[in-house]
Amino acid sequence: MANNIKKIYIGAICNRDIEVLEQIKNFLFKNYNISIIDLIKPDNKVFDEKYFQKRLKKYTISFLILKLTSSQSNKLIYEAIEKYASQIPILNDADSVKCCESRRETFRLIEKKCKKLNIPRSYDSIIDAYKACKKGIKLIIKLDSHNIPELPKNDRILGIAANKTEFLKLTKSFPANELFFQEYLGKHEILYKVYVIGQWVVSITSHNRLNEYENLSPLDLIHIRVPLDNRLKKRILRLGKRFGMSIYGLDYINTHNGAYIVDVNDFPSFRSIPEAISLISDYIYNIINSNEITSKKLASVKS
Repeated sequence: MANNIKKIYIGAICNRDIEVLEQIKNFLFKNYNISIIDLIKPDNKVFDEKYFQKRLKKYTISFLILKLTSSQSNKLIYEAIEKYASQIPILNDADSVKCCESRRETFRLIEKKCKKLNIPRSYDSIIDAYKACKKGIKLIIKLDSHNIPELPKNDRILGIAANKTEFLKLTKSFPANELFFQEYLGKHEILYKVYVIGQWVVSITSHNRLNEYENLSPLDLIHIRVPLDNRLKKRILRLGKRFGMSIYGLDYINTHNGAYIVDVNDFPSFRSIPEAISLISDYIYNIINSNEITSKKLASVKS
């Protein structure tokens, strides 16, 4: 099948969930004759602007995939994309990837652009958070950076502060600008995860990382697919549009006041979704094909 299709190149700036990218690479090449070209040096995975430029000159890149750990050095990547590849479509907009590096910026954007989605109240400064805690508001304290390399997800959550003593104990070892403060909505055994690929949406159950679950059996840990309320589904798809993302995930909990979004992730790992690799690959192919048809129509009109 691949020999009958025009060769297409996709550029990948990825240093997170590499095993998922490899599976997408294989699927795209076998089924659509699309090659994913690594735009970060494969030996050390450190971004090099000159290497980036050379790869762009060598290959006619039709599309970009951006999947990054949270790092100060990512600024160089965003600047290079703007400088050398601003006309190349990206799977998730670079601004959305940058936004999702920070929990604080993510929830600010939700509050600003997705007013119909429920989110826990968050606090911009450590002073405001401390004052809230003194008033009796329980806070969940997390590291602000979302995808910290080589740090387990559980360690990104520092804990729950129910009073000022607990607050000071949890925050004393960290600079204030590295922390994210959000109102704690109470204990929930089950967390719901939503995965989105274009207009395809699926929701599964997951155990809350704040709770101890060493004694759970393998059967208890199985992710179960659950129906998603149609109104919530529309709002989640709207969130993707407002952020500039087409492949993303989020976590929510069910409360007496409805569903509350507690996390958003650009391009999650999709480990619990077996069909995700084929769906993502098909989606990428359809986007590239659609862009090519549009370009040909525009060129025909101009001529």
